[in-house]
Amino acid sequence: MGFGKTNNKKIPIGYEDFKLLIDGGFYYVDKTMLIYDLLSFGGQNNLITRPRRFGKTLNFSMLRYFFDITEKDNAYLFDGTEIMKHKDEVSPYQNAFPVISISLKSAKQGSFDRALFGICMEIREQFIKYSYVLDSDKITEIEKKDYMRILECDTGDEMLFGTALKKLTGALSKYYGQNAVVFIDEYDMPLEDAYLNGYYNEMVTFIRTLFESALKTNPSLQFSVITGSLHVLNESIFSAINNIEVNSIRGGAYSKFFGFTDEEINAILAYYSLDAKKTDLFEWYGGYQFCDCNMYNPWSVLHQIKQWNIDNNRLPESRWTDMTYLDLINIGLTGFGANSIQQFKELLDGKEIYSTIYNSISFNNIKVDSASLLTFMYYIGYLTIAEDTVRDGKPVSLLKIPNREIQGWFNGLIIQADIDEKPEESAAEENPVDSGNPRREQKNDDDGDGDKFSCILG
Repeated sequence: MGFGKTNNKKIPIGYEDFKLLIDGGFYYVDKTMLIYDLLSFGGQNNLITRPRRFGKTLNFSMLRYFFDITEKDNAYLFDGTEIMKHKDEVSPYQNAFPVISISLKSAKQGSFDRALFGICMEIREQFIKYSYVLDSDKITEIEKKDYMRILECDTGDEMLFGTALKKLTGALSKYYGQNAVVFIDEYDMPLEDAYLNGYYNEMVTFIRTLFESALKTNPSLQFSVITGSLHVLNESIFSAINNIEVNSIRGGAYSKFFGFTDEEINAILAYYSLDAKKTDLFEWYGGYQFCDCNMYNPWSVLHQIKQWNIDNNRLPESRWTDMTYLDLINIGLTGFGANSIQQFKELLDGKEIYSTIYNSISFNNIKVDSASLLTFMYYIGYLTIAEDTVRDGKPVSLLKIPNREIQGWFNGLIIQADIDEKPEESAAEENPVDSGNPRREQKNDDDGDGDKFSCILG
């Protein structure tokens, strides 16, 4: 039932829980076929990177309600959704697995001790969720003691919680007779904060232990999905997990499930009788190229649709002012000075610039390699690729600002940079198109070939 002036569904602003969104009668842009593609093409460990506020957390919530064995009473949430058109294929997997779901976004705390505490308490919540397994004789007394140590710990204990996820998957596998699924959201948040605040090595060590114990050759793991904005290049974290599938905005896998497609924008505008606003939405919030899909920023689109429902003459405005990575951008600008400022001014003038785009990011390289800075800005959503091409025999990408919303952000950055610019010339060289990154990793195969459901659950 609608509210206000019309009987239209409410527009979900800030809702990240799938159940709240569906039960609340909000307009839902159906992304449930992510489940189908994950079952069809996913590996045992899957890293999906997308810019912030492009729907990662809501999709995580949707996945949890679908797979979690403790959410059987909420199976109705998927009634009428796209995934139910394949009910015969997917029903054996619906609410069939114990699911461990944690978010590391709250671990941006400025110090290792506070960040570690936040992660440990997030993990402990999952132990609390499944504490009833302690009543089972399927769990040995030693395993119960280990479980209770974590359950009763209210401090950030690096050694205790470093292997906690593996212990929990083991207990759940024994209790249910079914391997566990692990979801880790915003994995890169604590790494970025640690780099900026001087405790990067400590955080990398903890994250490496956590990931390796839970995700590497764990017989109790069915599959995992990890999300973030970046594939952070650190050989200590992911290289040891030799079966991880990396799916970035450059790859074809899952391209249409994060952000809104042209078809979804058309449907939203038709539903709210705003068809004449399509050009405005594209110019302001569209223009992102995720592989071969033209995508729109969902956060900004929904806010603008809401405003148009209140006042149809309301002009579009910038809404996605993500300050999360501004400190890292400033580090890059400090390293390259006038050279980067000039490149940004060219982008503001509507020009396109060439750069190597790496498959992963090293925070250290952002201040010494301008291609790394531009790669970083591409992955977090401030630039998009107009064309991939070859220059001097080497693959490069033609970059541009995706839309007017981001153009406004760039303009503010340039104004501030001009104010702060020092007279001395930067020693950094301009971005050469043949600049190489000797540590960059090979691009993962995202073509999704293979038998349906064979990769994860085969």
